[in-house]
Order: sequence, then structure tokens, then C-alpha cells
Amino acid sequence: MNEAELLRYGLRAGNAIIAGEPFETILTDGLRRTVGADTTTLTVWRRTPGRLPTMTVSGPDTPPLDELHAWTTKFGEHPYFAHLLATHDPRSYRTSDLMSFRRFLDTAVYRDLLAHYGLRYQLAATLAFTEQDLVFIGLMRTRRDFSDREVGAVDQLRRMVSAALAFQTEVRAVRATIGLAPADGPHLTEREKQVLRLVAAGHTNDQTATRLGIRTRTVRKHLESVFAKAEVPNRAAAVAWWLRRTGEPDDVAGGAPRGGRGSTRQCPEPPP
Repeated sequence: MNEAELLRYGLRAGNAIIAGEPFETILTDGLRRTVGADTTTLTVWRRTPGRLPTMTVSGPDTPPLDELHAWTTKFGEHPYFAHLLATHDPRSYRTSDLMSFRRFLDTAVYRDLLAHYGLRYQLAATLAFTEQDLVFIGLMRTRRDFSDREVGAVDQLRRMVSAALAFQTEVRAVRATIGLAPADGPHLTEREKQVLRLVAAGHTNDQTATRLGIRTRTVRKHLESVFAKAEVPNRAAAVAWWLRRTGEPDDVAGGAPRGGRGSTRQCPEPPP
């Protein structure tokens, strides 16, 4: 494991947070590449009524959305999150630090959500835990547990990214106190705007992919990224949000997409 490279990803993510830009994929991809996890996740839960948690996933075998949604009902059964809720301790822990491996294999959360993927070994860390927000990362492996060195490196990254998120929260609070709204709302990439224009015009995912010269799966990933940024649950809500934001439905419906190829790994889903 290359700790310096891991921290470089942490710095990139921290800079993106402070700049109000997407940071989730930087972390999930960076953790998977440098620590050597089979799957990594980053979950953001804005704990206000009507807002679904979102999950960014990096790995070859991403569980389907219905399974990820089921995680919300089993959140407190996982040993890491039972510990977090009881102690508010955000530090990095392996599942094996909190429960014997044999006991973990008997839990419903493992049997129902993780067993058929073989994701036995897990490491989790909390980036933010307030009355408003819960943000945490998860790393999973099939064949070996995480080492003490890896736990320590992830915790160093956790502290760095947590500080950036705390700064962002403070800035938002100050803006709200003095009556300033966020400047332009969530930042969308040019490709995400292109996808939204076509979806708002009535194109299916397949049609949108053909128009943009990308894969249908990539269109879904871009839409999921928009869901996370706009904090909406589905494409209809995303289109409504987009039309309110632009105020130009005719232009949206007729706007021809431009630009080259691109993709994102961000995948929204709910936890806690």
C-alpha cells in the first residue's frame, strides 16, 4: 500500500469539498486503488425528511439498487454502525475489531447483503456524524482482512476529509445566518447537463446513450450522480429540478448535446 498516494487522493477530495465540487468518486476510486479493496463505498445521508441517502460505489461487482436500498433497514445491525451509534466514535475499524468473524457471518446483514458477493472482510470510517449529516466510507475484501497499517492509513485520510467537510458545514451555516443561499446550487459536469437536457426532452437512456456516443450504463451513472447532487430520488424529480434551475424548458427540450466521451462511477443508493 502506498500511503503517500492515498493521502494525495485525500487532498484532492478535500480540495474538491472546499471548492463545492464532487468528491465522492475521487475517494472511492482512490481507496480501492491504493489500499487494495475489492469494493469501496461512500455513503452520504442528509438526515432531513424526504431525502434519500446516496451511495457512491467503486468495484467490479456493484450490488443492484434494490439490495443497496435494503441496507437502510439493516444499518444498525452491522457491528461498526452499532458501535458508531452507541459511542459516536468515527475512527476507522475493521469488522473483526468489533465482532468475531464467526459471529459476523451469522448476522442478517452479512447473510442477506454480502454473503453471495463473498465480501467477508470490511473496514469502515465515518467522515461526518452530526444531527444533519452522516457520511462514511466502507472498504470490502473477499480473501483477507485489512492490516493495522491499512487501518491507520485510512484513518489519516479520514481526519483530513472530515476537516474539509466540517469546514464546508461551517461555511454553509454562516451563509444561512447572513441570508446567503449557495451561489449556483450543485455543480453539474458538462456531460451531466447534456444527459439531463436529453432526458428532459423525453429521450430514454438508450436513446440518450446513442445521441452522446456513450454506453447506456454510463448514462445511468451520470443520472445517479445528478440524483445525489440534487438530492432527488428519481429521474422525474431530476428533470423537474433541472427545469426549475434553468427556467428554460424550450431550450432544454431542444438543446443538442455537445462534447466528447466521459463517465462517472457514482452510484446513488441509501444506507442508514
